[in-house]
Amino acid sequence: MRWVAKQQATQPSSSPPGKIITMNLTLKSRRKFWLKVHLYLGLFAGAVFVLIGLTGSLLAFEFPLDEWLNPRLMTVSIDKENKSYLPLDAIVASGLKALPADSKAGAIGFPRHPGLAFELWFEQPSPKADHSENHQLFINPYSGEVTGQRLKVDFERGWRGPLIDVVLRLHYSLAMGSTGMTTVGFIGLALLFSMLTGLILWWPSPGKLKKALTIKCNASPERLNFDLHKTFGFYTSVILLFLILSGVYLIFPEYGRGLVGVFSSVTEPFPVYRSVAPKGNKTPISLAEVKAITDARFPDGEYRFIGFPEDELGVYHVGKPANDEINQRSPYRRLWIDQYSGKIIHERERGSRTAGDIFVEWLYPLHTGEAFGFTGQLIILISGLVPLMLYMTGVIRWQQKRRARKIREKAITPAR
Repeated sequence: MRWVAKQQATQPSSSPPGKIITMNLTLKSRRKFWLKVHLYLGLFAGAVFVLIGLTGSLLAFEFPLDEWLNPRLMTVSIDKENKSYLPLDAIVASGLKALPADSKAGAIGFPRHPGLAFELWFEQPSPKADHSENHQLFINPYSGEVTGQRLKVDFERGWRGPLIDVVLRLHYSLAMGSTGMTTVGFIGLALLFSMLTGLILWWPSPGKLKKALTIKCNASPERLNFDLHKTFGFYTSVILLFLILSGVYLIFPEYGRGLVGVFSSVTEPFPVYRSVAPKGNKTPISLAEVKAITDARFPDGEYRFIGFPEDELGVYHVGKPANDEINQRSPYRRLWIDQYSGKIIHERERGSRTAGDIFVEWLYPLHTGEAFGFTGQLIILISGLVPLMLYMTGVIRWQQKRRARKIREKAITPAR
């Protein structure tokens, strides 16, 4: 009653006491509602968020980890006498000779630094299922020696493949294929709502901003746990909200492009182009010619891949990002080249980008931390640990409140 009297004393005289009490009861009921929403979303979607966060931390350094785990397969010794690569046609020919009879080569991946092997991507029918598997064959660019091969992706059976790729599939699909991707996408939407409810609950009353932004010194364990949950949740909210939003976009890219397209058009990421088959000789141009055509059009930058024609009317698909391109893994700058004439059928260069293209181009490198180099990757690594901390402090807080409620109920229960 003294608290109500104090509130009445600070209100204008035109506000009747009954109205003040009703307003406070309404605010209290709303807070209880948001607490329940935040609790149940956090308990269930938050548990998955912990897994996504931890795997995301590892994936911030995906390439170095993969190389460290598979040195004999992926790394090569640089020839001190001859530091130049063999001709690209010779490298690919060496790999094609080692392919299984029932496989089909799809693309050649270029090494990111001189100490790595080339990667020849190929598809092979799965021995125990009715779908294809993606494999990698590694080729020493100085000697042409095949250093080995491995299964890269069996999307329908996510637990198969290299450790770092299993981690990747756990991250975006819980290693459950297309069903898992959809599940993770909807969990991402639930997490977005959970974060927003957390911010609603954090929002301080007038005059209590400092208290909401700090951790109380010499606090009880219960108060310390509560402060850790709310302050870490607030300070990391911008990064976590972005990671969730960008992750949902990457899971549902078609819907994401449609949403971005409301504000600015977005270029189709995987257009289909066809070669014109000649009436006479149908011998495709060499990879050396493909490189020469690409270098003449884009003299700067480093190659990421050259995709081979899928059939007699397929095209060469070349990815060669500019040196300052933000997304070096999946470059925007590309060429589609007729496999017979060498004519550039279509080119995608940075000067033709729309505002929507630029926005989409930044999403993935920001999501992985690549956009800001080592510093960005370190931020992503640390951010991936935050869901675990929020989940642990949230569960502890829930258990504390349950115990307190049981004690209160026991205290007011009349003895028999």
